[in-house]
Formats: sequence, structure tokens, C-alpha cells
Amino acid sequence: MKQKIELGQFFTKANIWLKPQVINFISDVKNSHCLNTIFDPFVGDGDLLNAVNEKVFFDNKIGFDIDKNLIQKLHWKYNNSLINIPHFDNTILVTNPPYIAKQSATRKGLNLQQYFQNSIYDDVYLIALDNCLKAQDFIVAIIPESFINSNYLQKHRLHSITILEENPFVDTENPVCVACFDDKIKNLDSIKIYKNDIYIDNLHNIFNLKLSPSNNIEINFNNLNGWLGLRAIDSSNDENFISFDFKENIIYDWEKNIKETSRHFSLINIKIPFTDRKNFIIECNNILNNLRKKSADVVLTPFKGNTKKGVRRRRLDFKLARAIMENAYNKIYNTNLI
Repeated sequence: MKQKIELGQFFTKANIWLKPQVINFISDVKNSHCLNTIFDPFVGDGDLLNAVNEKVFFDNKIGFDIDKNLIQKLHWKYNNSLINIPHFDNTILVTNPPYIAKQSATRKGLNLQQYFQNSIYDDVYLIALDNCLKAQDFIVAIIPESFINSNYLQKHRLHSITILEENPFVDTENPVCVACFDDKIKNLDSIKIYKNDIYIDNLHNIFNLKLSPSNNIEINFNNLNGWLGLRAIDSSNDENFISFDFKENIIYDWEKNIKETSRHFSLINIKIPFTDRKNFIIECNNILNNLRKKSADVVLTPFKGNTKKGVRRRRLDFKLARAIMENAYNKIYNTNLI
């Protein structure tokens, strides 16, 4: 298992990631640029290459991997693609690179320092993606959905992002998306966002929905003296979703469980007169739910696993929670200051 985690060997077994818009992207760039080769530098069992070739046929397949057992068994070529990926002419690169954050690698005792020591990134998938983009013009990559909220995507040749709610993996529930890149740098309003096979909006409009805190109101999270409870994560039962409420209305052992590092539930202390607290809670939830609806949840942090109805669970980070409370306060009191 340690080798599996260290090599990022969570193989894609289902072709549900090949949504119509992803197939169209592959087909369009193949035909418009006369591509005849499909290449995976983190090939594993070769499932991605086989899945693509069933939909869009390529004359040649190239696969690299670092696992010598797979190389011997499946006749791939050896290469450490976290260090370097060579270029091939007339080729599209389709891959599921390894994911593991620097902090997690250290905690699990994994020897990945050689990749992080000269890198600005804190997850190996970003190192892998950098190498892919240096090697080829056309990329399709299955990567963590948290990529959407990273700064990385603003400086490269992103064409579209498809959020996958159905899990394409056998042995992990890591929330993922399919990122398609071409050979052109674009404005954010030209980058399309899909959820499954449904178009949501362009990246510019999604980013414009984000709220940023001004920090002009004193708000204390994880404060046992707080009166306001925050359920900051969707449950899996399709009943309990992210919400603000009086702490006594949320079934949770606050005194036992609330710590400085708590992120899924929080007790919040904010100076609101008792008579205004109910309206304040209603306004916070209205802002939150409108934001979720308008962005199709994209602005919220993805969380492992789905609800029973198959909807991606989300988490509300404290930065956005603070911005929501500030906006609710300003709306109630018609002011920008406490």
C-alpha cells in the first residue's frame, strides 16, 4: 500500500471521465492538428489510452511508467515523469498523474523530497502537470477538483474543466475533474466549466461570484463562547447541508469536539444583538444558498465522497464563511463597518 500511495497508483478503471465535451475536445484537436499518437506518461495499466481509443482512434500509443513490474508486464517504457517528460510530434497527452500533497507525504513518511525541493508547488500532481504542459501542446488530465481554486490555471492554456461527480476510481474517493489544455493562452471568459456533461458557465463568471472578506468585523471561529453554529460540511444523507444556525439547533457536542483546528463544525462569536440574530442567520443562509445555486457549488471546496443521491459533498472554508457573514451584517445594518 505504501508503494501504491508513493507512486500515486490509483488507476482509472471506469471511462465515465470521457464525457461528450472531453471526447469532442480530443476529436477536434486530433483532426485540426493531424495528431496520430496518444501518450500517457503515467500510464499504469493503460486504461486511459484504451478508453480513448475506443472513442477516438489513434494509430500509435505510447506509455511511460516508473513501476518496473508494470513495464515488464505491459511493455511500457520506463520514465520518471515527475522529473521530465519528452516531447513527441503529432501527439495528444492523456493522463491521470499521481496526487499527494507535500504535507501529506511528510506525515506518511513518503520519500518525495526530490520532487518538492526545487518546486514552487505543494502537490506532486502540479509538478506532473507542469511537465506535461512543457512536453506537449494538447493535454487531457484527470486531476483533483481543487485545481479550480488554485492560481495555477490562470497562467496556462486551459480550454475547459469538467467536474466529475461519479467516481472513476476503484480505490479512492478523491474529488476530481478533467482538465483539457490546448496550445493557446486564453482569457478566463473563454474557459468553460462543466459538471458531468452539463455546461455551467465560463471561469470568469464563476470567479466573479466569489466573495472575499474585508475583515472589518470581529468574527471569532472555534470559540466555545460563541452563539452561532456553523455546519461547514455537507453530510452524506441529503438532509444536513452546510448552514448557519443557533448552536442549540445543531446536534453536535460542541464542548467535546470544538478545537482550534476544527474545520467541519465551528462555534462563532460575532457581536449581533439578540433581537437581530434570527434575521442574521436567515440572511447568512440566503447568501450561502444563492452562491451555491449560481455557481453550481463550484466556488465551494470539494469534499471526499458524494451524498446518497450522488451529489458531490462540499465544505465551506472559513474565509468564505467570514465573507458571507460580513455581507449579511452589512445588508442588515446597511453599513460596511461594525
